[in-house]
Amino acid sequence: MWLLLAAAPGFGAEEKKKTDEPVQPMVTEAQHWPVKLFQVKYANVNQLANLFRAFGAIVQPSEDLKAISVRAPKEVLAAIEESLQRLDAPQAAAKNVQLESYLLTTSEQASPANTPGDLAPVIKQLKSVFNYQGFRLLGTLSWRGRDGKGGVVSGLLPPLYADSAEPTLYTFKANGVAISSEGKQPTVRIDGVGLTLDFWAKDGAMKHASISTSIDVPEGQKVVVGKANIGNADNALILVLTAKIIE
Repeated sequence: MWLLLAAAPGFGAEEKKKTDEPVQPMVTEAQHWPVKLFQVKYANVNQLANLFRAFGAIVQPSEDLKAISVRAPKEVLAAIEESLQRLDAPQAAAKNVQLESYLLTTSEQASPANTPGDLAPVIKQLKSVFNYQGFRLLGTLSWRGRDGKGGVVSGLLPPLYADSAEPTLYTFKANGVAISSEGKQPTVRIDGVGLTLDFWAKDGAMKHASISTSIDVPEGQKVVVGKANIGNADNALILVLTAKIIE
């Protein structure tokens, strides 16, 4: 027996009609937001873009054009524009720092003055603290670095002992310098300042002496950083620093 099934009237036409209808794209709220182009003069456009995305905006940066396209609600655009005026500003050039180091050696016997006159107050202070009687300027070191940076210099100095012909090897380093202008007088913070000497002792053996610390040096003042013994208790190496800020 054969059964004939009749199609429901209008079924095919309705299905065809649904298929022929164009698909309407989904409209999101963001598509109705206004778009504004911001020109950037000084700041990094990619860093700004990441910051402005925190506002919930759609941001497209262009490094080549130094511009940022922002799609966002009007109030957000206004907030971004206000922020950009504050953030897109020229950065102050980093300052340089000049460090002058004075290396003094001491002895138990008083000796004729052979130190610069401007070190007299420092030597007077040292005599009041220690029992050293004689002071000799072994040498001076100069180091220039940039605010926020560090560096190392090395070289030769005169013999540590007057009766020696062997030069003294030195290494001077600063892990970093930072300028502070909070007080009336600018101060240079020196982190990890270190001085190392390699020298030949009177017995012909190679010896080492080192001073290492972190210190604040007011600009223009001579500051005693530290000391290291280089023989008996009456013989020491003393490091004195002064700092100058160079615009």
